[in-house]
Amino acid sequence: MGRINLKDIARLAEVSITTVSRVINEPEQVNAVTRDRVYRVMRELDYQPGFPAVIRKDKPRILAMVTPVMDSEFISDLIVCLEKELHLHNIYLLLVHTDGADSLSLFLSRSNSWVGMADMAVIVTMEIDERAHAYLSERGLPFAAVHSRCRHTFSVMNNNYLGGYDAAAYLWSRGYRKPAVVRWNEGTVSFQDDRLAGFYRKMEELGVPREAIPEEESKLSIAGGEGATRRLLKDHPCDVLFYTSDTMAIGGIEYCHKQNIKIPEDLAVMGFDDIRMAGSLNLTTMKQFIPAKARAVADYLINRSGGHPPSEFPEEITITPVLVERQTT
Repeated sequence: MGRINLKDIARLAEVSITTVSRVINEPEQVNAVTRDRVYRVMRELDYQPGFPAVIRKDKPRILAMVTPVMDSEFISDLIVCLEKELHLHNIYLLLVHTDGADSLSLFLSRSNSWVGMADMAVIVTMEIDERAHAYLSERGLPFAAVHSRCRHTFSVMNNNYLGGYDAAAYLWSRGYRKPAVVRWNEGTVSFQDDRLAGFYRKMEELGVPREAIPEEESKLSIAGGEGATRRLLKDHPCDVLFYTSDTMAIGGIEYCHKQNIKIPEDLAVMGFDDIRMAGSLNLTTMKQFIPAKARAVADYLINRSGGHPPSEFPEEITITPVLVERQTT
């Protein structure tokens, strides 16, 4: 047989040429049975697809993602989800780290060269005041906010209070009566405080006062979670640890493994976020729908970049986390 082409594969697999092309370029768009049949024919014919020529007439654009946190697994997952939403529109991500500055105005006073490089921006976990909004608007830079409130632009928020409240209710329903909390110690944004306010409120309703719940804090990182867990367990007997982020919960799990503390037999562990690693570690957590947030932000900014003016009353989406029960509780 001469050179194999898509027509040969389509005929033997009993599908259209379009379906073969889609299996090669967009396999997730084809049902598994048809996809496997096409793959089987390709293997039988020893067909090796080449790389298709990619011709883009639209100019590449840049989305600046501005955040004070870079070592959080939540940020890593958000980056992955945003890139997935943006690449089909020839938009590339520019990461802008604020070196810990939580105020957008303060950061812009120190560093603003990125504004001239970007076509749009998403501001993550930062305070956005009138001055910052005016600065970006005067330069025609559309932006959205994630876990940051701004009455002038589209924002995506968590109902962190209800997330913490429901987390406490779940742990109580599982029979845990001696909870402790691990939180991070940097930043001025309020969403962590909201998680804890909901958690403590429910515990108080159940008869456990806040002062009876030990608390330890550290840097928002896996290492920070490990260190905080070590210090907490040294002085406080407890039957469950509630972490305000999955990143820190992973550090707690690592510490328990090193100390031969069985999870959940000796100590239960619960996180918050449902990052991708949470599933691999069977971590019980509160899911905050990171892909949906990335999709909402991308849709808004792509729409704005297409020439659509901002709404007179910008939309704010608030998503309530839901429990994902796994093997650590």
